[in-house]
Amino acid sequence: MLECDRLRSGGPFRMYLLLVEDNPTDRMVIQTRLRHAFPSAQIMAADDPIAMNEHLKRGRCDIVITDYWLGWSDGLSILQRVRERWPRSRVIMLTGNGGEEVMAGAFKHGLYHYLLKPDGFDELAAVTGAAMESKRREDFNELMAMIVNSIPDGVHCVDAAGTITAINAAARRMYGYAEAEIVGRSSEILLLVGQRDEIRRLHERALGGEIVPRFPMLQVRRDGAEIPVLMTILPMRHGDDAIANVAFIATAVGKAAREGGMASAREESHPPRHGSSLSVH
Repeated sequence: MLECDRLRSGGPFRMYLLLVEDNPTDRMVIQTRLRHAFPSAQIMAADDPIAMNEHLKRGRCDIVITDYWLGWSDGLSILQRVRERWPRSRVIMLTGNGGEEVMAGAFKHGLYHYLLKPDGFDELAAVTGAAMESKRREDFNELMAMIVNSIPDGVHCVDAAGTITAINAAARRMYGYAEAEIVGRSSEILLLVGQRDEIRRLHERALGGEIVPRFPMLQVRRDGAEIPVLMTILPMRHGDDAIANVAFIATAVGKAAREGGMASAREESHPPRHGSSLSVH
């Protein structure tokens, strides 16, 4: 079942939605349509600046639907305040006569979609469902990046061309590379010359859907030192799509494992800056 279908059917995902609309007739029509489409959603409304300020104190809001023309503000101002408070919230703007220049400026500030009144009311449920699905995917990707960066094994992802596409914190410590120094480069920089043909064959097996179970090998650090590891190669699946990336999961052994633990302890004393997490696409 698609995520938007789960939302419509009252499934396990709950949507928190804020409607910013000071026209009582439009507000009633929109709320009625949204409650019918998303019976499990929590739908709140703000029809004046006081209510808007109160809602902005909330810890979470997934979707904000706002009219462009408000008696006490405008949609662009609402968009900017929402994006400042909830950076990943999806904002949908309704407008009766908003010009193209106005909408172009709104997209620059992070607008997800806009609809023209009143015809856009018929599309609102579908656009809201798509917006929620987009946000869920972003939240999921961030969660997966946090999980991958929390595990002690070194993980780097390699595409079909042999290019490193992502690397976690443990692998960066293990190999001595910053993320910007290694992502986008050939994975063979981590391999001894004599191992490269065999690892290419194992890489092809994983691209074909086979899990390559743990085996011993040597990896090469940035400084040229050889690191003994136990390596597992996993195909990375995304639904029914063809496998485009595989994950190399390295468990350091012996001295490398001890040094990795010491490096981890040093990082806990001096944590990395925000933004060094594994990128998941």
